[in-house]
Amino acid sequence: MGSTQKNVAAALTAALLWAFAFVAPAAVRPASELLLVTGRYSLFGLCGLYVLCRGRHKLKLMPLRRILFGLYIGFVGYFVFYICVSYSATTGSGFITAVVVGSSPITIAVAGNFAEKRMSWGELVAPVVLILTGITLLSVSDLIEGKSAGTATDSVVGIALALGAMLTWSYFVVRNAQSQRTWERKPDPTIWAALVAMGAGGASMVLLPFAIATTPEATFAPYALFKIIAWCVFLGVIGSWWGTYIWVKAAQGIPVPLVGPLLATETIFGAILSLPVERRVPTWTEVGGAMFILVGITVYLVFDIRNSRLRVSRDTHSQDASDVPAVTQR
Repeated sequence: MGSTQKNVAAALTAALLWAFAFVAPAAVRPASELLLVTGRYSLFGLCGLYVLCRGRHKLKLMPLRRILFGLYIGFVGYFVFYICVSYSATTGSGFITAVVVGSSPITIAVAGNFAEKRMSWGELVAPVVLILTGITLLSVSDLIEGKSAGTATDSVVGIALALGAMLTWSYFVVRNAQSQRTWERKPDPTIWAALVAMGAGGASMVLLPFAIATTPEATFAPYALFKIIAWCVFLGVIGSWWGTYIWVKAAQGIPVPLVGPLLATETIFGAILSLPVERRVPTWTEVGGAMFILVGITVYLVFDIRNSRLRVSRDTHSQDASDVPAVTQR
């Protein structure tokens, strides 16, 4: 029990570190979103490059197509994902972005259900309807609160970018999981993580000079420059690399039914942390939309945990049956 509690605490720490990604775009202003993304993942990619150099003998054992696939999903699942998150958080709201991205377990479940049916399609109806209702409320929150048309338009654009982030992350999770299951020879986890980091870092390093050239001049004032550098180091090294390492180590000692709820805490932390940075409290419409999404995720997790336990029980009974000696017929 003590070991499980320590692993849960470690997983929550990793989720908290990841959650700061929703806060950073507003916190680094006047620096551009692109500078934050490229700075963060350039450092993340350098961490991956260091690991690949040290483990190059393991890297040589991997087929080229798998190396390229690792780089590809790193680019899509990290770089493209955080581009969407950053622009969504600054165009709309970090709170709303975190809440919408937090509904990704449902899109992951829908996509994953086509490949590996974890629950009946009927069980997914209620969570999907609840989450769509919540997203709709968040989308029209500014109109309901009577804000200007320009503000409402920004909110809709922010929601669209958040949905893009949610779909991108869902694609990354499903494709990564499918590839790992179908490959006969599983890649070394550390090398695979480093490839994913390099996929995100490679694109970032190419675009970093452009991001620096196009960021506002005010970014290079001493305090503003310190902020963007500090946030890039924190997100790239501590959040992305160290946070992932903590999660991977902790997940090995966490019961499977707890993994989903623990992952969901990242966006809950993100939504909570975003409000002080934005210096506001959520509107009642935003609270209502967030509650619909959280209830939808909760309903899904309840079904998933129940089905996981049923599968474990069924597998146990099958194993027990196989251990019974066969009756010899005469």
